[in-house]
Amino acid sequence: MTTYSLKYGRGAVTFDVPPTWETQTLKYREPDAVAAEEALSRALEQPIGQKPFREWIREFRNVLIIVPDVTRYAGMERILPVLYDDYLKGVTPRIIFALGNHRKQTAEEQRGIVSNFIYDRISCFDHDCFNNDVLYSLGRTTSGLEIKVNQALLQADAAIVTGSVNFHYLAGFGGGRKSIFPGIAGYETILGIHKKVFREDRPGKHELAKSGSLTGNPMHEEIMKAVGLIKTPLYLINTVLNDKKDFLHIFAGDIREAHLEGCAWYEKHFAVRTEEKADVAIVSSGGFPKDINFIQAHKAIEHAMGAVKDKGTVIVNGKCEDGLGNQDFLRWFDYATIAEMEPHVRTADKVYAQTAYATRYKAERCNILLVSDLTDAQTVKMGMTPCKTVQEAIKSADDGTKKLCYIIPDGSNTLIL
Repeated sequence: MTTYSLKYGRGAVTFDVPPTWETQTLKYREPDAVAAEEALSRALEQPIGQKPFREWIREFRNVLIIVPDVTRYAGMERILPVLYDDYLKGVTPRIIFALGNHRKQTAEEQRGIVSNFIYDRISCFDHDCFNNDVLYSLGRTTSGLEIKVNQALLQADAAIVTGSVNFHYLAGFGGGRKSIFPGIAGYETILGIHKKVFREDRPGKHELAKSGSLTGNPMHEEIMKAVGLIKTPLYLINTVLNDKKDFLHIFAGDIREAHLEGCAWYEKHFAVRTEEKADVAIVSSGGFPKDINFIQAHKAIEHAMGAVKDKGTVIVNGKCEDGLGNQDFLRWFDYATIAEMEPHVRTADKVYAQTAYATRYKAERCNILLVSDLTDAQTVKMGMTPCKTVQEAIKSADDGTKKLCYIIPDGSNTLIL
Protein backbone atom coordinates (compact mmCIF):
# COMPACT_ATOMS: atom_id res chain seq x y z
CA MET A 1 0.00 0.00 0.00
CA THR A 2 1.35 3.43 -0.99
CA THR A 3 1.49 6.19 1.62
CA TYR A 4 0.96 9.72 0.35
CA SER A 5 1.99 13.03 1.90
CA LEU A 6 0.47 16.45 1.31
CA LYS A 7 1.32 19.88 2.69
CA TYR A 8 -1.04 21.14 5.37
CA GLY A 9 -0.47 24.58 6.86
CA ARG A 10 3.13 24.77 7.99
CA GLY A 11 3.49 20.98 8.06
CA ALA A 12 2.27 17.91 6.22
CA VAL A 13 -0.17 15.00 6.59
CA THR A 14 0.13 11.41 5.42
CA PHE A 15 -2.57 8.94 4.39
CA ASP A 16 -3.28 5.70 2.51
CA VAL A 17 -5.96 5.03 -0.08
CA PRO A 18 -8.09 1.87 -0.35
CA PRO A 19 -6.69 -0.91 -2.57
CA THR A 20 -9.83 -0.74 -4.73
CA TRP A 21 -8.96 2.83 -5.79
CA GLU A 22 -6.88 3.49 -8.90
CA THR A 23 -4.76 6.48 -7.93
CA GLN A 24 -2.87 9.02 -10.04
CA THR A 25 -0.92 12.05 -8.84
CA LEU A 26 -1.44 15.22 -10.90
CA LYS A 27 1.61 17.48 -10.94
CA TYR A 28 2.43 20.40 -13.19
CA ARG A 29 5.67 20.64 -15.18
CA GLU A 30 7.51 23.43 -13.40
CA PRO A 31 10.48 24.71 -15.42
CA ASP A 32 13.92 25.42 -14.02
CA ALA A 33 14.59 28.72 -12.29
CA VAL A 34 16.34 31.52 -14.17
CA ALA A 35 18.61 34.34 -13.04
CA ALA A 36 16.47 37.42 -12.39
CA GLU A 37 18.79 40.03 -13.96
CA GLU A 38 19.42 37.92 -17.03
CA ALA A 39 15.71 37.23 -17.52
CA LEU A 40 14.81 40.90 -17.04
CA SER A 41 17.45 42.05 -19.50
CA ARG A 42 16.25 39.57 -22.11
CA ALA A 43 12.61 40.55 -21.62
CA LEU A 44 13.28 44.28 -21.91
CA GLU A 45 15.62 43.99 -24.88
CA GLN A 46 13.36 41.57 -26.77
CA PRO A 47 9.87 42.65 -25.69
CA ILE A 48 6.57 41.33 -27.04
CA GLY A 49 4.64 43.74 -29.26
CA GLN A 50 6.54 46.83 -28.09
CA LYS A 51 9.80 48.73 -28.58
CA PRO A 52 12.83 47.66 -26.55
CA PHE A 53 12.46 49.25 -23.13
CA ARG A 54 15.45 51.62 -23.38
CA GLU A 55 14.08 53.02 -26.62
CA TRP A 56 10.55 53.31 -25.22
CA ILE A 57 11.46 54.95 -21.88
CA ARG A 58 13.62 57.71 -23.38
CA GLU A 59 10.49 59.42 -24.70
CA PHE A 60 9.17 60.07 -21.18
CA ARG A 61 10.16 62.03 -18.10
CA ASN A 62 7.57 61.40 -15.36
CA VAL A 63 6.75 57.70 -15.11
CA LEU A 64 4.33 55.90 -12.81
CA ILE A 65 5.28 52.37 -11.75
CA ILE A 66 2.28 50.24 -10.74
CA VAL A 67 3.31 47.58 -8.22
CA PRO A 68 1.20 44.80 -6.63
CA ASP A 69 0.39 45.05 -2.93
CA VAL A 70 1.51 42.71 -0.15
CA THR A 71 -1.08 40.05 -1.13
CA ARG A 72 0.36 39.55 -4.63
CA TYR A 73 4.06 38.69 -4.48
CA ALA A 74 5.84 39.45 -7.75
CA GLY A 75 9.53 39.67 -6.80
CA MET A 76 9.65 43.44 -7.20
CA GLU A 77 12.24 43.89 -4.47
CA ARG A 78 14.68 42.26 -6.92
CA ILE A 79 13.35 43.69 -10.18
CA LEU A 80 12.96 47.36 -9.27
CA PRO A 81 16.56 48.05 -8.11
CA VAL A 82 17.89 46.70 -11.43
CA LEU A 83 15.32 48.70 -13.35
CA TYR A 84 16.24 51.86 -11.43
CA ASP A 85 20.01 51.49 -11.79
CA ASP A 86 20.17 50.29 -15.41
CA TYR A 87 17.12 51.68 -17.20
CA LEU A 88 15.60 54.71 -15.48
CA LYS A 89 18.39 57.28 -15.76
CA GLY A 90 16.92 60.70 -16.45
CA VAL A 91 13.43 59.55 -15.44
CA THR A 92 11.44 60.73 -12.41
CA PRO A 93 9.48 57.67 -11.25
CA ARG A 94 6.70 57.32 -8.67
CA ILE A 95 5.37 54.02 -7.33
CA ILE A 96 1.70 53.32 -6.66
CA PHE A 97 0.72 50.12 -4.89
CA ALA A 98 -2.20 48.42 -6.63
CA LEU A 99 -4.35 47.70 -3.59
CA GLY A 100 -7.64 47.29 -5.42
CA ASN A 101 -10.06 47.26 -2.48
CA HIS A 102 -7.56 45.68 -0.05
CA ARG A 103 -6.53 47.27 3.26
CA LYS A 104 -3.88 49.97 3.52
CA GLN A 105 -0.31 48.80 3.94
CA THR A 106 2.19 49.71 6.62
CA ALA A 107 5.39 51.53 5.72
CA GLU A 108 7.28 48.34 6.58
CA GLU A 109 5.15 46.35 4.13
CA GLN A 110 5.70 48.92 1.39
CA ARG A 111 9.44 48.87 2.02
CA GLY A 112 9.49 45.08 1.93
CA ILE A 113 7.70 44.96 -1.42
CA VAL A 114 10.06 47.33 -3.26
CA SER A 115 13.32 46.96 -1.22
CA ASN A 116 15.03 49.43 1.09
CA PHE A 117 17.06 50.74 -1.84
CA ILE A 118 13.97 51.73 -3.85
CA TYR A 119 11.88 52.91 -0.90
CA ASP A 120 14.58 55.42 0.06
CA ARG A 121 14.83 56.78 -3.50
CA ILE A 122 11.35 56.74 -5.04
CA SER A 123 8.10 58.20 -3.74
CA CYS A 124 5.75 55.31 -2.87
CA PHE A 125 2.03 55.50 -2.02
CA ASP A 126 -1.02 53.28 -1.70
CA HIS A 127 -4.00 53.49 -4.03
CA ASP A 128 -7.28 54.33 -2.29
CA CYS A 129 -10.29 53.07 -4.24
CA PHE A 130 -12.73 54.87 -1.93
CA ASN A 131 -11.23 58.38 -2.23
CA ASN A 132 -13.04 60.21 -5.02
CA ASP A 133 -10.54 63.07 -4.74
CA VAL A 134 -7.83 60.86 -6.30
CA LEU A 135 -10.05 59.18 -8.90
CA TYR A 136 -10.61 60.24 -12.50
CA SER A 137 -13.28 58.98 -14.88
CA LEU A 138 -12.05 57.66 -18.22
CA GLY A 139 -15.61 57.32 -19.51
CA ARG A 140 -17.75 54.22 -19.91
CA THR A 141 -17.26 50.86 -21.56
CA THR A 142 -19.74 49.62 -24.18
CA SER A 143 -21.61 47.84 -21.36
CA GLY A 144 -22.16 51.19 -19.64
CA LEU A 145 -19.74 50.68 -16.74
CA GLU A 146 -18.02 53.90 -15.65
CA ILE A 147 -14.27 53.41 -15.45
CA LYS A 148 -12.49 55.37 -12.73
CA VAL A 149 -8.77 55.08 -12.02
CA ASN A 150 -6.27 56.82 -9.78
CA GLN A 151 -5.48 60.17 -11.38
CA ALA A 152 -1.76 59.48 -10.94
CA LEU A 153 -2.05 57.35 -14.08
CA LEU A 154 -3.27 60.35 -16.07
CA GLN A 155 -0.71 62.72 -14.56
CA ALA A 156 2.21 60.55 -15.67
CA ASP A 157 3.82 60.67 -19.12
CA ALA A 158 3.77 56.85 -19.13
CA ALA A 159 3.26 53.90 -16.80
CA ILE A 160 5.14 50.67 -16.16
CA VAL A 161 2.66 47.96 -15.14
CA THR A 162 4.18 45.20 -13.03
CA GLY A 163 2.74 42.01 -11.62
CA SER A 164 2.96 38.23 -11.71
CA VAL A 165 1.20 35.72 -13.95
CA ASN A 166 -0.90 33.06 -12.22
CA PHE A 167 -4.35 31.51 -12.43
CA HIS A 168 -7.39 33.52 -11.30
CA TYR A 169 -10.71 31.82 -10.62
CA LEU A 170 -12.78 34.63 -12.18
CA ALA A 171 -10.56 36.58 -14.59
CA GLY A 172 -8.81 33.49 -15.98
CA PHE A 173 -5.31 34.69 -15.15
CA GLY A 174 -3.82 37.20 -12.74
CA GLY A 175 -1.16 39.70 -13.66
CA GLY A 176 -1.11 42.06 -16.63
CA ARG A 177 -4.16 44.25 -16.83
CA LYS A 178 -5.33 43.31 -13.30
CA SER A 179 -2.69 45.60 -11.80
CA ILE A 180 -4.78 48.46 -13.20
CA PHE A 181 -8.25 46.95 -12.98
CA PRO A 182 -8.94 46.35 -10.11
CA GLY A 183 -5.47 47.42 -8.88
CA ILE A 184 -5.79 51.21 -9.13
CA ALA A 185 -9.48 51.50 -10.00
CA GLY A 186 -12.36 53.11 -8.10
CA TYR A 187 -14.48 50.89 -5.90
CA GLU A 188 -17.63 51.05 -8.04
CA THR A 189 -15.54 50.16 -11.08
CA ILE A 190 -14.03 47.21 -9.19
CA LEU A 191 -17.48 45.95 -8.24
CA GLY A 192 -18.83 46.42 -11.76
CA ILE A 193 -15.98 44.43 -13.27
CA HIS A 194 -16.44 41.57 -10.81
CA LYS A 195 -20.18 41.44 -11.46
CA LYS A 196 -19.49 40.61 -15.09
CA VAL A 197 -18.89 37.01 -14.03
CA PHE A 198 -22.66 36.49 -13.91
CA ARG A 199 -24.71 35.66 -16.99
CA GLU A 200 -26.80 38.54 -18.32
CA ASP A 201 -29.44 36.42 -20.07
CA ARG A 202 -30.33 34.13 -17.15
CA PRO A 203 -29.34 33.28 -13.57
CA GLY A 204 -25.97 31.72 -12.89
CA LYS A 205 -22.25 32.33 -13.25
CA HIS A 206 -20.88 32.59 -16.78
CA GLU A 207 -19.27 29.28 -17.71
CA LEU A 208 -16.13 31.01 -19.10
CA ALA A 209 -15.46 33.16 -16.02
CA LYS A 210 -13.02 30.63 -14.63
CA SER A 211 -9.35 29.76 -14.18
CA GLY A 212 -7.32 29.50 -17.37
CA SER A 213 -10.02 31.10 -19.55
CA LEU A 214 -9.56 34.39 -21.42
CA THR A 215 -11.45 34.10 -24.72
CA GLY A 216 -15.10 34.74 -23.99
CA ASN A 217 -14.42 35.42 -20.30
CA PRO A 218 -16.74 38.37 -19.52
CA MET A 219 -14.63 39.70 -16.63
CA HIS A 220 -11.41 39.65 -18.64
CA GLU A 221 -13.12 41.23 -21.64
CA GLU A 222 -14.58 44.04 -19.53
CA ILE A 223 -11.14 44.75 -18.08
CA MET A 224 -9.66 44.93 -21.57
CA LYS A 225 -12.40 47.34 -22.66
CA ALA A 226 -11.43 49.50 -19.68
CA VAL A 227 -7.74 49.29 -20.64
CA GLY A 228 -8.74 50.53 -24.10
CA LEU A 229 -9.92 53.81 -22.53
CA ILE A 230 -6.43 54.58 -21.16
CA LYS A 231 -4.45 57.10 -23.23
CA THR A 232 -1.30 56.97 -21.08
CA PRO A 233 1.38 54.78 -22.75
CA LEU A 234 1.78 51.47 -20.88
CA TYR A 235 4.65 48.99 -20.67
CA LEU A 236 4.13 45.60 -19.04
CA ILE A 237 6.67 43.75 -16.90
CA ASN A 238 5.26 40.49 -15.53
CA THR A 239 7.15 37.85 -13.61
CA VAL A 240 6.49 34.15 -13.09
CA LEU A 241 7.75 32.71 -9.80
CA ASN A 242 7.64 29.39 -7.99
CA ASP A 243 6.87 28.74 -4.32
CA LYS A 244 10.51 29.31 -3.39
CA LYS A 245 10.26 32.80 -4.95
CA ASP A 246 12.63 31.79 -7.74
CA PHE A 247 12.07 33.45 -11.10
CA LEU A 248 10.87 31.12 -13.84
CA HIS A 249 10.27 33.69 -16.60
CA ILE A 250 9.70 37.40 -17.22
CA PHE A 251 7.39 38.78 -19.91
CA ALA A 252 7.58 42.40 -21.02
CA GLY A 253 6.13 44.67 -23.69
CA ASP A 254 2.61 45.45 -24.85
CA ILE A 255 0.04 45.06 -22.08
CA ARG A 256 -2.17 42.91 -24.29
CA GLU A 257 0.28 40.84 -26.32
CA ALA A 258 2.86 40.25 -23.58
CA HIS A 259 0.15 39.24 -21.13
CA LEU A 260 -1.41 36.78 -23.57
CA GLU A 261 1.97 35.18 -24.23
CA GLY A 262 2.66 34.99 -20.50
CA CYS A 263 -0.69 33.31 -19.87
CA ALA A 264 -0.12 30.78 -22.66
CA TRP A 265 3.31 29.94 -21.24
CA TYR A 266 1.92 29.64 -17.73
CA GLU A 267 -0.88 27.31 -18.81
CA LYS A 268 1.57 25.15 -20.74
CA HIS A 269 3.61 24.59 -17.59
CA PHE A 270 1.01 24.67 -14.80
CA ALA A 271 -2.01 22.93 -16.35
CA VAL A 272 -2.51 19.16 -16.31
CA ARG A 273 -4.71 17.37 -18.83
CA THR A 274 -6.62 14.24 -17.81
CA GLU A 275 -8.26 11.64 -20.02
CA GLU A 276 -11.28 11.19 -17.75
CA LYS A 277 -12.90 12.69 -14.70
CA ALA A 278 -12.26 10.98 -11.39
CA ASP A 279 -14.68 9.72 -8.76
CA VAL A 280 -12.52 11.26 -6.02
CA ALA A 281 -9.98 14.07 -5.92
CA ILE A 282 -7.73 14.63 -2.90
CA VAL A 283 -6.34 18.14 -3.11
CA SER A 284 -3.96 20.19 -0.98
CA SER A 285 -3.82 23.95 -1.27
CA GLY A 286 -0.05 23.59 -1.15
CA GLY A 287 0.48 24.53 2.49
CA PHE A 288 1.03 27.91 4.13
CA PRO A 289 0.29 30.64 3.03
CA LYS A 290 -1.91 29.14 0.31
CA ASP A 291 -4.21 27.71 2.97
CA ILE A 292 -3.86 30.53 5.52
CA ASN A 293 -7.64 31.05 5.36
CA PHE A 294 -10.60 29.61 3.50
CA ILE A 295 -10.80 32.36 0.89
CA GLN A 296 -7.24 31.44 -0.12
CA ALA A 297 -7.86 27.67 0.16
CA HIS A 298 -10.86 28.05 -2.16
CA LYS A 299 -8.45 28.39 -5.10
CA ALA A 300 -7.49 24.73 -4.69
CA ILE A 301 -11.15 23.70 -4.63
CA GLU A 302 -11.72 25.71 -7.82
CA HIS A 303 -9.02 23.80 -9.66
CA ALA A 304 -10.01 20.42 -8.25
CA MET A 305 -13.46 20.84 -9.78
CA GLY A 306 -11.90 20.16 -13.18
CA ALA A 307 -10.70 16.76 -11.99
CA VAL A 308 -13.94 15.14 -10.77
CA LYS A 309 -17.27 14.00 -12.14
CA ASP A 310 -20.50 15.74 -11.22
CA LYS A 311 -21.60 14.40 -7.82
CA GLY A 312 -18.05 13.16 -7.26
CA THR A 313 -16.10 13.65 -4.05
CA VAL A 314 -13.43 16.29 -3.37
CA ILE A 315 -11.33 15.90 -0.22
CA VAL A 316 -9.74 19.28 0.56
CA ASN A 317 -6.64 19.54 2.73
CA GLY A 318 -6.41 23.21 3.82
CA LYS A 319 -5.58 24.24 7.38
CA CYS A 320 -7.14 27.76 7.41
CA GLU A 321 -5.25 28.78 10.53
CA ASP A 322 -6.60 32.35 10.21
CA GLY A 323 -10.17 31.19 9.77
CA LEU A 324 -12.42 32.15 6.89
CA GLY A 325 -10.48 35.19 5.69
CA ASN A 326 -13.21 37.75 6.34
CA GLN A 327 -15.41 38.16 9.37
CA ASP A 328 -18.53 38.68 7.25
CA PHE A 329 -17.87 35.84 4.79
CA LEU A 330 -20.14 33.29 6.46
CA ARG A 331 -23.22 35.50 6.41
CA TRP A 332 -23.55 34.93 2.66
CA PHE A 333 -24.57 31.36 3.46
CA ASP A 334 -27.61 32.51 5.44
CA TYR A 335 -29.61 32.19 2.23
CA ALA A 336 -31.33 28.81 1.98
CA THR A 337 -30.38 28.10 -1.65
CA ILE A 338 -27.93 29.33 -4.26
CA ALA A 339 -30.88 30.67 -6.25
CA GLU A 340 -31.87 32.82 -3.27
CA MET A 341 -28.27 33.85 -2.71
CA GLU A 342 -27.48 34.93 -6.28
CA PRO A 343 -29.45 38.20 -6.58
CA HIS A 344 -27.84 39.48 -3.40
CA VAL A 345 -24.35 38.62 -4.64
CA ARG A 346 -25.07 40.35 -7.96
CA THR A 347 -25.79 43.60 -6.12
CA ALA A 348 -23.27 43.14 -3.31
CA ASP A 349 -20.77 45.85 -2.45
CA LYS A 350 -18.27 43.22 -1.24
CA VAL A 351 -16.02 41.44 -3.72
CA TYR A 352 -15.60 38.38 -1.48
CA ALA A 353 -19.31 37.66 -2.00
CA GLN A 354 -18.17 36.19 -5.33
CA THR A 355 -16.03 33.64 -3.47
CA ALA A 356 -18.97 32.70 -1.25
CA TYR A 357 -21.17 32.19 -4.30
CA ALA A 358 -18.49 30.12 -6.04
CA THR A 359 -18.11 27.97 -2.92
CA ARG A 360 -21.86 27.37 -2.73
CA TYR A 361 -21.93 26.40 -6.41
CA LYS A 362 -19.14 23.84 -5.96
CA ALA A 363 -20.69 22.38 -2.82
CA GLU A 364 -23.91 21.74 -4.72
CA ARG A 365 -22.08 20.14 -7.66
CA CYS A 366 -19.84 17.81 -5.64
CA ASN A 367 -19.51 16.26 -2.20
CA ILE A 368 -16.76 18.33 -0.58
CA LEU A 369 -15.05 16.97 2.53
CA LEU A 370 -12.97 19.68 4.23
CA VAL A 371 -10.02 18.98 6.52
CA SER A 372 -9.21 22.27 8.26
CA ASP A 373 -9.09 24.23 11.49
CA LEU A 374 -12.54 25.70 10.82
CA THR A 375 -15.31 24.73 13.19
CA ASP A 376 -17.73 22.02 12.14
CA ALA A 377 -20.52 24.59 12.17
CA GLN A 378 -18.66 26.91 9.76
CA THR A 379 -17.91 24.07 7.35
CA VAL A 380 -21.45 22.71 7.39
CA LYS A 381 -22.94 26.16 6.84
CA MET A 382 -20.89 26.48 3.64
CA GLY A 383 -22.38 23.20 2.39
CA MET A 384 -19.35 21.00 3.04
CA THR A 385 -18.64 18.09 5.36
CA PRO A 386 -16.03 18.59 8.09
CA CYS A 387 -13.40 15.89 8.69
CA LYS A 388 -10.62 15.77 11.26
CA THR A 389 -8.10 14.06 8.98
CA VAL A 390 -7.66 13.15 5.33
CA GLN A 391 -7.76 9.49 6.35
CA GLU A 392 -11.16 10.04 7.97
CA ALA A 393 -12.40 11.71 4.79
CA ILE A 394 -11.15 8.81 2.65
CA LYS A 395 -12.93 6.32 4.91
CA SER A 396 -16.13 8.33 4.54
CA ALA A 397 -15.83 8.30 0.74
CA ASP A 398 -14.96 4.60 0.45
CA ASP A 399 -17.95 2.35 -0.25
CA GLY A 400 -15.83 -0.67 -1.24
CA THR A 401 -16.21 -0.18 -4.99
CA LYS A 402 -13.52 0.56 -7.54
CA LYS A 403 -12.86 4.29 -7.91
CA LEU A 404 -10.55 6.52 -9.91
CA CYS A 405 -8.79 8.94 -7.56
CA TYR A 406 -6.59 11.92 -8.43
CA ILE A 407 -4.20 13.34 -5.86
CA ILE A 408 -3.32 17.01 -6.42
CA PRO A 409 -0.38 18.15 -4.24
CA ASP A 410 -0.54 21.87 -5.15
CA GLY A 411 -4.15 22.63 -6.04
CA SER A 412 -3.74 26.40 -5.86
CA ASN A 413 -1.29 26.38 -8.76
CA THR A 414 -2.52 23.37 -10.76
CA LEU A 415 -5.22 23.83 -13.39
CA ILE A 416 -6.91 20.55 -14.33
CA LEU A 417 -8.12 20.40 -17.94
